Amino acid sequence: MRSPGNPNAPAGWRLAAVLALSAAACATLAPATGGVSYTGRFALTVNGDDRHDTVSGRFALTVDRSDVTLDLSTPLGTTVARVQSGPAGARLTVPSAGGLRTEQGPDPDALTLQVLGWTLPVSGLSDWIEGRPAAGRPYRLDPGEAGAAQLEQDGWTIRFEARGADGRVRRLDMNRPQQGDAPAVSLRVVLDAGAGS
Repeated sequence: MRSPGNPNAPAGWRLAAVLALSAAACATLAPATGGVSYTGRFALTVNGDDRHDTVSGRFALTVDRSDVTLDLSTPLGTTVARVQSGPAGARLTVPSAGGLRTEQGPDPDALTLQVLGWTLPVSGLSDWIEGRPAAGRPYRLDPGEAGAAQLEQDGWTIRFEARGADGRVRRLDMNRPQQGDAPAVSLRVVLDAGAGS
């Protein structure tokens, strides 16, 4: 079998391999602590020329000043991927047959594409989850109607919906079209009540 980081790996192999290995791996990742935490459910769909993968589960996003940690886990709570980003660069950890596999790089979004075969919007998520564009990068914002808004940034289209009584975003629909070898990604995030504290 080819490596999960190989862009020529068979369709669906990388996502299925990460999920399968997570169930068998003995090593676990301790929860991230500190800063502001967001938790909830996610549903991910990846579509490419020769692939169609879907996965859903739980997520935890921890933001501590300029450090961001995103954990994706199965519905039963087993972490299948952790992406960490900060001034020193990015690190992606996934379960493997021998325990945990960690890869490093300067950019978290590019690192997820390299290792997982699809892009996660880690560099913008901590801002988007608050209903605002990430600072210092171009964007286009459509205020929308009835509390919904649409943001375009970093190649993603983000729709903010279902704001709570406190005005906070409760659901984000994020879509990125296929770009070259990178498949299209659709990611829906639904936050738990009280998330972001």
